[in-house]
Amino acid sequence: MLKSLIASIAVALAAATPAFASIEWQFTTADNPATPEIGDPSATASITVGDFGTGWQDISGLGSATGCWDLGMNGSVTLTIPNLASPISAHNATLSIVQWVDDFLFTGSLLYSVSGATQVGGTTTHLIEHPDPAGAPGEWVQYDTVWNLLASASPTTITINGPVDGAIFDRISVVPVVPEPTTIIAGALLLLPFGASTLRVLRRNRIS
Repeated sequence: MLKSLIASIAVALAAATPAFASIEWQFTTADNPATPEIGDPSATASITVGDFGTGWQDISGLGSATGCWDLGMNGSVTLTIPNLASPISAHNATLSIVQWVDDFLFTGSLLYSVSGATQVGGTTTHLIEHPDPAGAPGEWVQYDTVWNLLASASPTTITINGPVDGAIFDRISVVPVVPEPTTIIAGALLLLPFGASTLRVLRRNRIS
């Protein structure tokens, strides 16, 4: 019975825990497509710059940021990430984008599209940096959205579209949402009847 219990918990852990590691693009160079500085090097970020966009800039005057992308009007970013979705089960992942936001032009309004996924909840924001008031007005803000990825063996494509007023971003990351321990335990308990039935079959076979 103990072996069946251990096997059930192991299966639950494997099914509930995302297999991929965190990925982060810091855009330290003008490479396009860009590979992430952290995580799977086979993932790519392809940037399409719209009208009036200046593209990648090694900037100064916007706080501590040194490299960022100016998308221009209706520019876009397409992330292609192999193994983001699991082939055996659904799981959640957080998409985070650090943007420059000010009071008159850059609003932080982006549109998202994630293949084989649905958004969970709304968008949350976190202030990353408010530069010296003597510098350019505005601040770096992180925008987080959570997505439920359906089981799939295909690479996941994430499309981020900027507004007509443009957008400036410094970093993009995708981070797995690890289930709480209670969720994993609940999954293991659901598998216990299977382990018990297997044990009964083995006992009957031994008796016969």
